[in-house]
Amino acid sequence: MSPLDTALSRVTAALNEHGSRGRGQSWQCPAHEDRSPSLSVRQGDKGVILTCHAGCHTEDVVAALGLAMPDLFDEPLEKRVRPRVVAEYPYTDEHGQLLYSVRRLEPGYDGERKTFRQFRPDGTPGVSGIRRVLYRLPEVVAQAQAGGTVIVVEGEKDVDNLVAAGAIATCNVGGAGKWSDDYTRHFLGAAEVVVIADRDEPGRKHAATVADSVHRAGIPVRVLEPAQGKDVSEHLAAGLGYDDLTPQESRPANPRNTVRVQDAGLPRSSGISGTQIENAGWDAPVSLDAAALPPFPIGSLGELGEFVTAAADSLQVPVDLVAFGALATISTATGGRRRVQVKADWQESTALYLAALADSSEKKTPALNAAAAPLRAVEHELIEIARPEVEATAQEIRITAARMSKAEQNAANASPDKRTEAEADAEAARVKLVELGDTPELPRLLVRDITLEALAKRMYEQGGRIGSLASEGGLFKVAAGLYGNKGQANTDLLLEAYTGGPYTIDRAGRSSARMSHTFLALGLIVQPGIVSGLEKQNPEFRQSGLLGRFLYAKPGPTDVDTFDSPPIPPHVTSAYDHRIRDLIKRVWNTPDVLTMELPAPARQAFGEFYNAFARRRKPGGDLYEIADWAGKLRGQLIRVAACLTLYEDPGAREISHARITDVLAMAPYFIAHARAVFDLMGKNREGAIKPLREVVAWLRGRSEPSAVFSARDAWQALKGREWATEMDVMNDVLLQLEEYGWIALVPPPDTTGRRGRKPSPKFEVHPWIPNPPKKETP
Repeated sequence: MSPLDTALSRVTAALNEHGSRGRGQSWQCPAHEDRSPSLSVRQGDKGVILTCHAGCHTEDVVAALGLAMPDLFDEPLEKRVRPRVVAEYPYTDEHGQLLYSVRRLEPGYDGERKTFRQFRPDGTPGVSGIRRVLYRLPEVVAQAQAGGTVIVVEGEKDVDNLVAAGAIATCNVGGAGKWSDDYTRHFLGAAEVVVIADRDEPGRKHAATVADSVHRAGIPVRVLEPAQGKDVSEHLAAGLGYDDLTPQESRPANPRNTVRVQDAGLPRSSGISGTQIENAGWDAPVSLDAAALPPFPIGSLGELGEFVTAAADSLQVPVDLVAFGALATISTATGGRRRVQVKADWQESTALYLAALADSSEKKTPALNAAAAPLRAVEHELIEIARPEVEATAQEIRITAARMSKAEQNAANASPDKRTEAEADAEAARVKLVELGDTPELPRLLVRDITLEALAKRMYEQGGRIGSLASEGGLFKVAAGLYGNKGQANTDLLLEAYTGGPYTIDRAGRSSARMSHTFLALGLIVQPGIVSGLEKQNPEFRQSGLLGRFLYAKPGPTDVDTFDSPPIPPHVTSAYDHRIRDLIKRVWNTPDVLTMELPAPARQAFGEFYNAFARRRKPGGDLYEIADWAGKLRGQLIRVAACLTLYEDPGAREISHARITDVLAMAPYFIAHARAVFDLMGKNREGAIKPLREVVAWLRGRSEPSAVFSARDAWQALKGREWATEMDVMNDVLLQLEEYGWIALVPPPDTTGRRGRKPSPKFEVHPWIPNPPKKETP
């Protein structure tokens, strides 16, 4: 390199052009008004080291000279190659329900050729508490049960290449050294398991571990190796579709022991292709979009689906809102007069606790009103019918009470010869009051904004049962102590009314009121802010099991908002109204609690689901983190099945196999939405991805979104947010955002020998931040 083309010569020339005075290592700093030279300019190992003893940042000095940071280095800096996601591998359970996914990034971090990261279904990094399963598990189970051959390899890329070539293959998450004997049970029934080892020591050791596990399970197993390349992908890419895989025990290949690729179902050719998205030298960043939650399984509602679909189309709301409102309406109309005998020692009520979340603009109240309209109409009619008798009885009670009071007073003041007659009058009045009982109340089916104490009173007045359908926070606010004693409200009634247990109201100055059976149906359609942080603020809600008693929905907003929406067809409204009225007449109004049964086919289907589901709640299962909620899901599905059965036939005494099958198909929906809502209610609020999204939103909102920023800039702008509690947290968020590819660290200057505070790390921003593509916006 010419002495005239060094970093030192460039910086010295720029200082002279700027008009700075100095020579050697001491110069006037161009970044501030410097009358005496305070800028140290010296040669380092790879370039110039600038130190302003007045405290100016190196970046500011370089900018004042009209230079860029790379100008400080003698050799051009190598372009930083950003890790990018080249593949994503979904891991599902036996039924195809997504448990987690693995993303392959190339190049990897810390100089590695590749890096693998694991993510939850909502995109949050990490899979702690989630059951580990084999890759492509449903296909593996089907192949084994059919008596076929299953191939085991080391990585997901190898699996996909084998599958593309026509084989059934799998691997475990985490690669070599991560095999578990629990994986082996999925091979039971297979004719043979073929393990293809990578051609290195870790690969061969891993293959031996897998083979030993499979052998101990009594399943035929062989270990093979690629004829060329390190792994089977390179073997196939080399065009060896008809060449030999080499038995591990005899390398090189022995023709008599040859296992040809086509013997495992693979054709001659196998292609590998990939694409790379680049934007001005940047790779496409990892999306910060939250994982889409599954849509409501409208087909599982049977005849109710027609009304739910029509009402949602008319109101232009998510079907989830109408479905939850309708299910709560049906549950209320059963009035606790039916129970389901699941097995000898297990009964379920028809009480449903349902909570759907929607923003204020999503027409929560109209959706709830459409579903509850028949209940409210029937309630009004029942009130008007009962009013004359209720008022007459109340009046008779008041008159009798007054007569008793007067007779008692006469007896107290009467002469001995008249006292007996007065006492007899008082006794007669007392007996009459006992016969009349408590002052009757008008019939009620529903309550709305009400305290827990008032709720207990209303339930007692209505024979221990009531429904509550609300769109303005409902009992979540009440239970949280909105009306005093914040965080200490007694939620025992909500717990007992879900199961149907007894409940006693202790009243000051009066005898206690006891309900031998209780029943409460809840349908809450509220804003996400009502439940945001609910568990954090009221941990006893989860500890007591209250939050585990709800089915949750967190639908996304609808894309349609037009004036000319279709009305609900009159025959659909009429049919729904008729069915709700029929439920009130034939179920709510009956005095006895009748039992519904599961016939043998339905019981068997539910039992199989129950047993398979049980493992998911245990440590290592994908539902372990919400095991309290998951433990009640199976019973909740029985309740939903009972309500839908009674909606179609109020006289039904059995829940059919078809109905059970339809309702069990709703489980993935309820599970995914419960996860999302528990995340919102928990300490992480919207999850670990939220801070990253907020940083990107802040960057986009700056006057110059594409400008370099420092960690300190981000902290000053965002401190005070729930997650931004200290600078270390901000640094961690920026590190993760860099790993996702949304920002890139600017190489820091050499601060050797420099006094003062260490410069705050600075970052460049991805071009998608100022100019986001339509479908990639986080």
